[in-house]
Amino acid sequence: MTQLNFSNRTLAIMDNLLFLRSLNNECVDLIAIDPPFAANETFTGRPRPPITDAELEEEKELARTHGAASDEGRGTRVEDHWTWDDNVHPDWLSRIEDDYPPVFAVIRAVEACASENEAAYIAFMAVRLIECQRVLKPTGSIYLHCDSHANSYLRMLMDAVFGNDWYRNEIVWRRTSAHNDSRRFGKVTDSIMFYGAEPINVDEIRVPLSDSYVDSFYKYRDDRGLYSVSDLTASGPRRGESGQAWSGHVPGRRHWAAPKTGAYADWIEANVIPGYKSVDGIVDRLNALDDAGMIHRPEEGGVPRLKRYLEANPGQPPSNLWDDIRPASRGERTGYATQKPLELYERIIKASSRPGDVVLDIFAGCATTAVAAERLNRQWIACDMAYRSWTMLKRRFALNGFALSDMTSATSDALQGRQPELARAESFTIGPNDLPTRSDEDPEPFHNLASVKRKRGRRKSARSASWSGRIPKEEAKALLVKQFGPYCWGCGWEAPKFPGGEYDLGLLEVDHIWARKDADTSGGSDELYNLALLHPTCNRRKGNRLTLDELRRRNADDQRIYGPLVNREEAIQFAAEHIAQRGVPRAAL
Repeated sequence: MTQLNFSNRTLAIMDNLLFLRSLNNECVDLIAIDPPFAANETFTGRPRPPITDAELEEEKELARTHGAASDEGRGTRVEDHWTWDDNVHPDWLSRIEDDYPPVFAVIRAVEACASENEAAYIAFMAVRLIECQRVLKPTGSIYLHCDSHANSYLRMLMDAVFGNDWYRNEIVWRRTSAHNDSRRFGKVTDSIMFYGAEPINVDEIRVPLSDSYVDSFYKYRDDRGLYSVSDLTASGPRRGESGQAWSGHVPGRRHWAAPKTGAYADWIEANVIPGYKSVDGIVDRLNALDDAGMIHRPEEGGVPRLKRYLEANPGQPPSNLWDDIRPASRGERTGYATQKPLELYERIIKASSRPGDVVLDIFAGCATTAVAAERLNRQWIACDMAYRSWTMLKRRFALNGFALSDMTSATSDALQGRQPELARAESFTIGPNDLPTRSDEDPEPFHNLASVKRKRGRRKSARSASWSGRIPKEEAKALLVKQFGPYCWGCGWEAPKFPGGEYDLGLLEVDHIWARKDADTSGGSDELYNLALLHPTCNRRKGNRLTLDELRRRNADDQRIYGPLVNREEAIQFAAEHIAQRGVPRAAL
């Protein structure tokens, strides 16, 4: 496990994929993100108070310092539109198809079930979540905030990337009390996908008992206050003193079981019976409880029961329905259109991290995660494309009593003295040309990421059955064209030429000879001996179902063979010689 390779309080203003690629493996304890929702909308807002001239100039100067252009104005603008051309690099899909087949299957399923726009969004998220999986510690957790636009697709994607054995909850947050819509039931909730290896910190996030719960379960009262009753016996007979009669009652097929350990025993010792936990005998403990008035005897003469006082109840852990956290309050609002309340992210951070842990948010927006982390004494890393995030971060830190190390008077002037006395925190802002210096390398790519099990906080390693001749597809294309010519290996089709006489190799694709489902030794992987040149039509026809030989037979049956076909044995021999020249063992040839 590696450590962070830069300051523990950092705002990065850049493409979050570029930033993630610069982080070391397994260096983050918690990832809490609120990405775009694939809503096909543009969200606009007006910062409160309005952005001042000094703040706007600081944003522009920060952009100039980083060698980038800043088009920020007085308002905020968040684009949530998605297309293949604008948001998905072709290399991403190639890498995902080769190294993460379950993730690629999710993208194609979304394209088939929804639309190309939603599929482009899922592809955009996929490459980033794959990097999140790499930088997250084996003991870490990730929370992904979404709504009904894409929550089902994101759940499948998270299963494919992190493994469904890491799935813990889909948390439903009731973000508003009403939403009128005459065409359907009003949408008043968001979803938060929670994946992690470790249990949550239950005692850190308990919530007060509801009035209805207290009325239902705490029906009795004495001088110490309200109390409920619980069994003083446990299942199973015993021959010792725990199975004997006490206070006129025999436990029968059960045995006496007064608490000796746990939170309630701690409370009894601290508030009612000093030294209670050091009392060894069960009868002695029962007598001590009875003498202290902690035994409830039913009026009808039933078995004595233990009093459990409301005062001793620290609250209950939240369920997966969070309806007790309201939207951002008036004093907390920044004017950012998609702002979430601090209380929501404080609960997430308390549940799955401890003081000093590293919290990462790659969609920083108005910096809710970073502010919540600072308030709870966590290290934090935030990343966003917009220079407005820097202004929002400074403002919110100032209003919460923190001053970033390079905060200027522009923030104080804009807030007009609303901030309390500030405690300075060492922090850094980095831009597109100031990437962290990474000190490790990527792990071997997983050909079946979902099969990687994580148990007891440790990841089992996995890689393809063969790795001897792994090669990028563009490099493979150049080698195969040079050796065998610009021909489709499935039908013999020859690539067309440009007017200058050069071949148009853009119409040749590289794909696998053995389909993934039938590949016993190759794993359907990118070893050179398992790659072939195919015309797009043949490649789509072959898919992940057919081998190259099966494709050729089908093309022959349909009279779609247009020229001589590359000899498969010659291709394997060429691959073996090329691998040998590079000094790599021929592990699976």
